[in-house]
Amino acid sequence: MLRAVPDPEPRNNLPARVSSFIGREAELAEVRALVGESRLVTLSGAGGAGKTRLGLQAAAGLADETGDEVWFADLAPLGDPDLVAVTVADVLDVRQEPGRPVADTLVEAVGRRSLLVLLDNCEHVLDGCAKLADALLHGCPNVSLLATSREPLGVDGEHVYRVPSMRTPADGDDAEAIRACEAVRLLEDRAATHGVTLAWDQETAAVIGRVCRRLDGIPLAVELAAARLRVVPATELEARLDQRFAILTGGSRVAPRRQQTLRAMVDWSWELLTGPERAVLARLSVFAGGFGLAAAEAVAAGPDVPAGEVLGHLGALVDKSLVQFGDTGTGPDRYRLLETVRQYAAAQLDALGPAAADAARAAHLDYYLAFAEAAAPQLAGPDQAEWLDRLDAELGNLRAAIALSQAQPDPEPGLRLAASLHLYWRARGHAAEGASALQALLGAPAAQEATLPRARALVAAAGLLGRTGAHATAGDYCQEGLVIARAAGDERLIAELLYMRALVLLRQGQPGAALPMIEQGLGLGRRLGEPYLTGCLLWTRSYAKAREGDHAGAARDTAEAVRLFRQAGDRLQVGATLGNLGYYELSAGDLDAARGHLAESLDIARALNARSDIVYGTVNLGLAEYLGGSPDAAEALFAESLDLARRMGMKASMAYALIGLALAGRRGGGPGWSARLHGAADQVLAGLGETVDPLEARLADLDRQRLRAAMGDEAFDAGYTAGRTLDVAQVLAVLDRADTAARPAQGTAPGEAVTVLTPRELDVLKLVAQGLSNADIAQRLFLSEHTVHRHLANIRRKLGLSSRAAAAAWGVRAGLV
Repeated sequence: MLRAVPDPEPRNNLPARVSSFIGREAELAEVRALVGESRLVTLSGAGGAGKTRLGLQAAAGLADETGDEVWFADLAPLGDPDLVAVTVADVLDVRQEPGRPVADTLVEAVGRRSLLVLLDNCEHVLDGCAKLADALLHGCPNVSLLATSREPLGVDGEHVYRVPSMRTPADGDDAEAIRACEAVRLLEDRAATHGVTLAWDQETAAVIGRVCRRLDGIPLAVELAAARLRVVPATELEARLDQRFAILTGGSRVAPRRQQTLRAMVDWSWELLTGPERAVLARLSVFAGGFGLAAAEAVAAGPDVPAGEVLGHLGALVDKSLVQFGDTGTGPDRYRLLETVRQYAAAQLDALGPAAADAARAAHLDYYLAFAEAAAPQLAGPDQAEWLDRLDAELGNLRAAIALSQAQPDPEPGLRLAASLHLYWRARGHAAEGASALQALLGAPAAQEATLPRARALVAAAGLLGRTGAHATAGDYCQEGLVIARAAGDERLIAELLYMRALVLLRQGQPGAALPMIEQGLGLGRRLGEPYLTGCLLWTRSYAKAREGDHAGAARDTAEAVRLFRQAGDRLQVGATLGNLGYYELSAGDLDAARGHLAESLDIARALNARSDIVYGTVNLGLAEYLGGSPDAAEALFAESLDLARRMGMKASMAYALIGLALAGRRGGGPGWSARLHGAADQVLAGLGETVDPLEARLADLDRQRLRAAMGDEAFDAGYTAGRTLDVAQVLAVLDRADTAARPAQGTAPGEAVTVLTPRELDVLKLVAQGLSNADIAQRLFLSEHTVHRHLANIRRKLGLSSRAAAAAWGVRAGLV
């Protein structure tokens, strides 16, 4: 008869894993290293962030590596802080002594034993955890503690490690990059346990990526979403995420109640807040994206929370992992609410009643109106780069404030806010969006009174509409604005409206009608001592002179405008005007001078991330490369311009890029393809009522004559007619297919990269090797995502690589990172 052999004394009580541990390699390594350096490490983070799983995984690894005792104490069921020491004593099999504090007994029993204790879910019994931790750290020299809590313990020697959400894919990533992201890997794994197999075509992958991104990569939320895929397809799940608290239910029946639904997860945190903390969090829900301290103090203060106390409550909310601070993805030293928390807090704000909700939203609108009006003059001065970036960081809030203003009975705040942003809308490529917002505000019945705020909004809208090709409406706005400004005697506004009206006329091919307005505006600008406005009118006059063939006069006016813009400190306008100067030099046949000025102009536009100026700069430098005998370089620039112009709704610029691609004619199908591109360009311009600038008109006419001679009249006309129905997206798709079809290189060696790849391709490859997404690379290099995609396709073709991952590995081997 066999006798049972007793097990050796257990060295840990860690629960067995019932599901796989996905990702978190970097966090796991960091936590293990911290436990080796600090005797108390607290894993802090939002509810559902995966603190317990990370803690257990780290503890298990340490147990395997060191052989030390590792003990797990689940504190979630406790309601009394005094029971923390009792629970840990039970876990360590320490008997309590009547009449003696449990912590004292525990310290004596543990003594010099070498062990790690994992205190899980401390946030609701913080006082008990803090007292026990302090006693063990002081009385037991070989004890280390690893705690998980939504809030730090607040004990001397504590090292707080903020557990981040899982990494999510960027908008625009391909299917391969999406599937490689941690949050997506978790969703795929948990969906598989429910019998759901996900498809990985680009369209489905993009939906799955958006689901994970909108859930902020919170592991619990992702797991609940995976469970829902049993009965809801991914597209429907995404559509319902605005009602996430209703749909993300049905977690494990054996999990704690707070982990069974998304609402219960946030309820648990909300119930631990004080009254003022709840009030502040509810009011913070009106922010869209990140926000700074000044904004928080302006919006979150109320009758029950003085502005001077907001910082303290905000700090408590950060400690309790309901507000993110620091590296939030929205800029340094900024706060942000995870979207799940924001939706919950917004519901709590609405529950306080209409008056409380309206007050918070009105405070938000007031703050961002003041912010935009403070930014407006800085956008034409030496600090414009800083202010453009600040406005970028606040774009979500500015959009929310404009949307709120449209629902207000008083139209003036909305008109002032949107008009103040016109230089920002233009520079950052949001002209169509800005024009649409201004048109909606100007069209409101309450906004029809002839006021100066309306006139300023009219000129701002006219400038943005001109960028999108809506010249007739822009002209009407200028005429109405001039009536208001003249009646009010506002000379600066009159000059600004004359400048804008003249620019519209020039784009419509009417330099004769534009010149008198320019001269009148110049007189006003010089008398007012306005260098910026005078510079704008001078470069507009240079445009008129160039249209009439006076390239020397145009160059003189442009040079003077550059001097005035430098005097004003407006680098954006310096770059744009240098681009004009280069274009005039190109028209006059001075190719070397033109290339220099056009390249400098494009460099400034890229440095400032001035997307509309990048559109102009790429197409003009493309012309210089074409005329200089470099059609491949020219085509790459034309393609970049076309893609970016399409994304920003700059229709006239699309036409110029199409003309450039027709001239270069390197890919897409020979003369027939070029004929189609000419037809497409003419169709776009005809729809706008816009005439082609003389240089492009001359080059296009010569090219069409060449094509007719090569193809014959009938074939050319057929191609040209077919092109008038050609969509811009189709053009870009043809260029992409041409890239893919090009013969791949045969395993280029790392040392040859500098000769095989262009400098821009090397820049892209370095960032791919660092793990950046296409969206991140586009932002870093001031390119469009489509252009990054094209560069990556060229890199893979030239190096003979089959995937993005292979390109990243190649970059690492080549020493690019």
